[in-house]
Amino acid sequence: MVAKATPETTAAAATGSRLFAGLTPRSAYLQAVRLYGDPGLFVRANLLVLWLAAFVLFWVFNPIKALPYPSEIWTALSQMFAAQGSQGLVYNTYVTLKLNVVGLLYSTVLSLLIAYMSVLPFFQPFNKLVQWLRYIPIIGFNLVFLTLFTIGWPMKVAMLTVGMSFFLVTSMTAVIASIPKMKFELARVLGYSDLETFYSVVVRGTGPQMIEVIAQNAAIGWVMITAIETYNRTEGGIGSQIYAYSSVNNLPAVYAYLIVIGVIAVAEDWLFALLKRVLFPYTTVAERA
Repeated sequence: MVAKATPETTAAAATGSRLFAGLTPRSAYLQAVRLYGDPGLFVRANLLVLWLAAFVLFWVFNPIKALPYPSEIWTALSQMFAAQGSQGLVYNTYVTLKLNVVGLLYSTVLSLLIAYMSVLPFFQPFNKLVQWLRYIPIIGFNLVFLTLFTIGWPMKVAMLTVGMSFFLVTSMTAVIASIPKMKFELARVLGYSDLETFYSVVVRGTGPQMIEVIAQNAAIGWVMITAIETYNRTEGGIGSQIYAYSSVNNLPAVYAYLIVIGVIAVAEDWLFALLKRVLFPYTTVAERA
């Protein structure tokens, strides 16, 4: 069945033909850009959406058999969300999220203290030793943690705190070392005392960079959490569930928990960016300029 032309469609076609009549291909393209906008600008403005669409298409039609389909992962999420107790999605996400927040808080305070002390020559060898320890797997300290803490929540918090502190101290010390010497000289010219110089130049001056460092190293915490909760599966958690589902080859449930981790990580990045804008609004103005 052939659709009949209506007066509206005929008029639109005639108008379009008049707009581009007699134009070269280049002139016709420029005319289309003037009327409908630059397609390149549209692509640049929607790059994230386009990449997400390409990823979803690849996911739906993927040739990798080990990668579950979206429908399978959605079914696994629904089943885990409906489950109660230690097998439930909400419970295990809460356990791991609490461990991540507490470990990140403790490691941030500890790392800031060690990094700030590096301005004193007496503490620089200790600071360097802590940085070197980041090459040793956190599992290598198990006997130390077993001696100091009981198996369970205290041991997991200690493992995560110490493991993240090694990387945080390295990054924070690098931020402090990058402070231009001119800022210290300017503080002396202005008559600042040593304590005022330390606060103005080292503490307050590196605040925005420290938040960025904490946000970047928070991802390391999620990598460590899965290993820590796999080794110490008391109280459950995302890591212990990933290990349990992997052992029975339940890949949809494994990838469902990985997606949960990704969503939480994106939310954490947004919260750190918001914290930086609230505490140091002048940095946002400088970045926009």
